[in-house]
Amino acid sequence: MSMVLAAGAMVAVVARPVHADQYTDQIGADQQQLQLNQAQIAALQNDIAARQQAETKLVAVLTALDSEIAKTTAKQNAARVTLLTIKANLAQTHAQLTAAQAQLAADKQQLANQLIIVYEMQQQDTTLDNLLSSGNFNDFWTGVIDSRRISATENDEVGQIDAVRTAIQADYDSISAQEAQEQRVVDQLAATQQQLDAQQSQQQGYLALQRRLAAEDQRNEQEAQVADNQLNAQIKQLQAEEAAALAAGGGNGVFAWPDSGPITQGFGCTTFTFEPYDPNCATRHFHNGIDIAGPCGANIYAADSGIAYPQPYQGFGFGNYIIIVHGNGWETLYGHMSAFAVGYGQTVHRGDQIGWEGSTGNSTGCHLHFGISRNGTWVNPLQYLS
Repeated sequence: MSMVLAAGAMVAVVARPVHADQYTDQIGADQQQLQLNQAQIAALQNDIAARQQAETKLVAVLTALDSEIAKTTAKQNAARVTLLTIKANLAQTHAQLTAAQAQLAADKQQLANQLIIVYEMQQQDTTLDNLLSSGNFNDFWTGVIDSRRISATENDEVGQIDAVRTAIQADYDSISAQEAQEQRVVDQLAATQQQLDAQQSQQQGYLALQRRLAAEDQRNEQEAQVADNQLNAQIKQLQAEEAAALAAGGGNGVFAWPDSGPITQGFGCTTFTFEPYDPNCATRHFHNGIDIAGPCGANIYAADSGIAYPQPYQGFGFGNYIIIVHGNGWETLYGHMSAFAVGYGQTVHRGDQIGWEGSTGNSTGCHLHFGISRNGTWVNPLQYLS
């Protein structure tokens, strides 16, 4: 590059063309990533299967719990009905006992009245005195029988009523015991159902967690499948590009001149400080191609057959530039172009026009920066131009 044209990239790192070996490297890296993705997909599928199995078991547990809860609820309802029946029987028996006690009290009062009459008729009878002073009805009634002052009919009536009262009291006590027992059954069933409800709630929580994790695994699997498909597509594209570059017929290391004009700056170490830094040069700066001066808008041609990759415009460095991959590790670089005549990934042949000379990027005048790379290393173009 001459001081007049002052073309070069004043950046620490110059954009490098992607050489053919990088196709192999990139394809290998993509294939390795593809294997990792497939392993991840397999692991996710195993996780999903395990969660589905756990979900099946949890559903079975919940189904059994639902059945047990239904049985317990039925038992509770039946026990409550039985308890209500017992309470009703108890109330009825209590009413009967109250009536019997009232009747017995009335009969006792009647008997007492009769004894008063007997007493008035036989004031000197010490046996009747003892009967009237007795505090125990059974002793009293025994005394009455012994005194033979009360009729057999009255004796039978009071005895029957007392027997009825005793029987009713026994029924009442029995029903009360049944009520207490049934209440214990109801309470135990309620406690059992409370435990079952707690287990059901816990199992439902486990089930919801398993379903959430399974859904998350499925989303991850879908994302991994998308990445897998993208990697497969990228591998196919890289393989196609590599094959196209070789099929174009280039890659023999012999290049045609891409432009006509004087060389204003040669290849190699340079004292121009605006060139990229290179510690291997004594001057600490390196020019990785040759600069060919020419009129603005002059045609630029492909130095060899291959696949052209126009690069996005840079306000520094090479501005508009094209990389052509020729195969067998050979690539060429065309910098500072005013415009492109080819599209990205287009196959070109030796001598095809690829664009026009310009002064884009870090340049002070129209010229072409032309570089040749072999397996990622810049070489002197003058050694390979025919």
